[in-house]
Amino acid sequence: MKIFKQFFSLFILCFTIICFFSCKTDAIPESEKAEIITELNAIKTLDQKYAGLPPVTLTDKYGYEKGWEIFEIQRDSIGLLNQNKIKELYKKYGYLGYKEIGKQASHDFWISIQHADNDIEFQQAMLEELKKEIAINNGSKSEYAMLEDRVHINTGKKQRFGTQVTYNSFGQSIPKNGLIDSVNIDKLRKEFDLPTFREYYNEMTIDHFEMNKSNMLKRGIAEPKLYK
Repeated sequence: MKIFKQFFSLFILCFTIICFFSCKTDAIPESEKAEIITELNAIKTLDQKYAGLPPVTLTDKYGYEKGWEIFEIQRDSIGLLNQNKIKELYKKYGYLGYKEIGKQASHDFWISIQHADNDIEFQQAMLEELKKEIAINNGSKSEYAMLEDRVHINTGKKQRFGTQVTYNSFGQSIPKNGLIDSVNIDKLRKEFDLPTFREYYNEMTIDHFEMNKSNMLKRGIAEPKLYK
């Protein structure tokens, strides 16, 4: 009888854990899901509008430095607005993974979290939630890797995956804050569905060169300095 009670208690515990991970919310009604996906697409579109350089019209009108200042104020304002919308969605539905809204919309949900550098506690909380989701194949491993690295950067630590870059004096991309383990970096990146270190860093170096080509040429840098 005692053994049966122990077995039954273990069964209940396992059932509770399974339900916690696989039944976190009721299925979202299709009409509601469509609204969420539309909202997330709008959030992503705004986020990406301010993810790069200020538009030429802005820098031409106000000058380079003032144009950048205005652009950053606009970007921060939009970022905060997006974060608040994501927090409301999370409060209502939990972490929105593949099962809830599909891969693309789940990515759109994640991207404003990734850029929420003004709220590290929020990023850390969402990192833990995403960890639970990838354990049940309901989230992106690569997005987890990028968010973990972002949290590490924002808390002054080295990166595990090397997804966050800065640039040396030659315009070559290098890992911001350095790497925890540079020897096994490609093995780890592969486990989390990321391209090799060389592929990723060369791509980032080329993009940086093209975006800053005029300045690079003035500095005597005629081509991107790539990893061999």
